[in-house]
Amino acid sequence: MTTLKEASSFASDVTFSKPFQQQKSHLGKQQSISFSEKSVSVLSPKEKRSNKLQKIKSTAKSIFLKYWFLLGLVISIILAWRFPDVGRKDGYIHAEWSIKWGAVVIIFLISGLSLRTRILAQTLLRVRLHLLIQVINLVLIPFFVFGLILLFFKLRMPVNSLLLIGVVIAASTPTTVSSNVVMTKNANGNEASGIFVSPALVSVFQGPLIAASPEDESANTAGGSVDFAMVLKQLGLTVLLPLVVGQLIQIAFTEPVAKFKVKCRLSDVSSLCLLLMVWSVFSDAVHAGSFSAVAGKDIAAIVILNFCFYILFSLSSLFLARLPYPKSVCGRLKWLDNLQYSREDTVAVMFCGATKTVAMGVPLINVLYQKGDPGTIGVLSTPLLLYHVEQLILGNIEVEILKKWVERGKRRLEEQKADEILDDNSSDQQQTTTLASTHLNRDEESAYDSGVTRLEDVHYNPHKGQ
Repeated sequence: MTTLKEASSFASDVTFSKPFQQQKSHLGKQQSISFSEKSVSVLSPKEKRSNKLQKIKSTAKSIFLKYWFLLGLVISIILAWRFPDVGRKDGYIHAEWSIKWGAVVIIFLISGLSLRTRILAQTLLRVRLHLLIQVINLVLIPFFVFGLILLFFKLRMPVNSLLLIGVVIAASTPTTVSSNVVMTKNANGNEASGIFVSPALVSVFQGPLIAASPEDESANTAGGSVDFAMVLKQLGLTVLLPLVVGQLIQIAFTEPVAKFKVKCRLSDVSSLCLLLMVWSVFSDAVHAGSFSAVAGKDIAAIVILNFCFYILFSLSSLFLARLPYPKSVCGRLKWLDNLQYSREDTVAVMFCGATKTVAMGVPLINVLYQKGDPGTIGVLSTPLLLYHVEQLILGNIEVEILKKWVERGKRRLEEQKADEILDDNSSDQQQTTTLASTHLNRDEESAYDSGVTRLEDVHYNPHKGQ
């Protein structure tokens, strides 16, 4: 039996090989490094609290940068509710000039500066895509909502009539001008057609709506004849002229304008001007006491109605952009394939078709009803403002779903291309193998023929061996 002393002396006499020593030293270094990392990872309670505060600050900053416009919308309405005399018509700042002219001009001047002419020319050539978006946004949706609200009036639904008329006005406005996702925004087609189509739709719809409304007094405040000469004049001065001027400046000074746009954050300036318009509109409404007849249940009904509308409009746009058809009826026809848009274009159609713009809707309501009660404009604008908030929230959810859908389609196309390449390579390889075997057979046949010929020569030449 080996004693402890003998074992220790044996261990001291044993010499380890060099690789083992290196491995041992390497393991020791790893242990020391892991130990030092563990020692570093131990933080004091004060450092843990500071790290948590930094995470909270970064999260709050990211949320603010993503949803600052919604927060500004809430603040604008609260300020209008508490201090209506500041932003109302003939108020302290004379908002009828400083905001309802100045802010609108700035918004559309920035739109002209942001409009890229090359993309405008490219997108204008896509007539079928553009036409589909306009038909969905300015024909199907307005007439569907108009018929539904008429049905509500016939059934005497217990909802404020002005709010329901405001729903029809919101449905008659063009698609949003602030979305960077949709393709037709850069073509400016939605704004140009909306400038003329939206006033016409509102003027056509308002007569039957007022006649069918169960609340005659409140609905009549939204009536009156539309002076199209005045409408076109004001729209030309506040919308078209700034757009054209901004576009000319952008064409003449493309690079300086691009740098100026990024440096001064012109998109945020445009959003701030829009918040000023919302503040002014609600200041007029609160000052006139227009919201005294609007109950909480009416607002809740409009919120639910807007939610259902957005989901329905998005799904309808998806259906029209990706028309389903049976593929096994008459084989796969090429012209049927061309009726379906790509997944990327379908996303553009869905956003363009379902969204409605506050940037043009609120100015249009101000222009169309400038001779009416100032407070009426606030009530008529409420469904559009609520729809804008809901489309932002639902749109953010929709973006994540559609992004995965588009990426899945791209992967499928890549797999199909890879399969086609493999099929081509295999067919080429088969052809090469066939040709090689054919040449080999020919060589063998020629070699056999030449061998037979030589044997015949030997057989018929008996004197050759002598």
